Amino acid sequence: MSRRSIFLSFLPLSLLVFRQTSDPNAAHIKEWTERNAQYSAPKITETDSSLEITTNDPRPLDNVLDALVHQHGWRINYEDPLYGKSDILDNTAPSWLKDHPNGPRAHAVKGGAFYAKIPIDGYLPDDPRQILPALVKAYNRSGNPGRFELRPINGDAFDIVPTPTAEDPQKPILDTVMSFDTKDSDSADSNLKAFCDALSRENGQAVEFWRPYATGTSYFPAEARITVHVQNQPARAVLRKMLRQVTSTMSWRLLYDTDLRKFRLMFR
Repeated sequence: MSRRSIFLSFLPLSLLVFRQTSDPNAAHIKEWTERNAQYSAPKITETDSSLEITTNDPRPLDNVLDALVHQHGWRINYEDPLYGKSDILDNTAPSWLKDHPNGPRAHAVKGGAFYAKIPIDGYLPDDPRQILPALVKAYNRSGNPGRFELRPINGDAFDIVPTPTAEDPQKPILDTVMSFDTKDSDSADSNLKAFCDALSRENGQAVEFWRPYATGTSYFPAEARITVHVQNQPARAVLRKMLRQVTSTMSWRLLYDTDLRKFRLMFR
């Protein structure tokens, strides 16, 4: 066989390999599309004897808690752990990659499908004290990122707090002991920002007060004021005192930004 015929015989294979590897992001785009297509809002089905919960979300537990808060009016404060590399995945959108194939990537928590079937007492189907402990226990067994514990505050208020693990021995950010004094003349927003700044200095981990609204708007009325002067108390106790002065219904979420590597304090 001539050298020319040998070359031609390998040409179709080389073209196939080229076509398969011409887009280095093809595998990521396929994975991203399939994963995001599976994400779904929580579905909560109640019978006389059980509560069935299904969802698919980067943060399944927070996703379900948000649904329960809006459904029942419970006050549930949620706090992310400081997620490590094994808990994070590349979640860069294909639309971004199309125009920026070598640009910076976006990341998300590596959550996913979650299912729980919780036995309930038919006489007290909406009692958070029988639903939340079982929900947290089911989540901790699910294999999704993070492990959590439930800390009851009163009949309808609870903290969902990350627990240290062998991989992440750090204690929850809001367990940090701190001192803090508000400026009585400042707005609620200004004092909450000052609280986050003080917590960042005390803990060493960046925490910011985040408002997911247009500039100039707030969670609270413009006239709302907060007065707190505390010494050596856990940050969550300080925050609870602050929040009680401006609302009786809202709860907080402390979420970890996996790209900026900082926590964001927000309310729902």
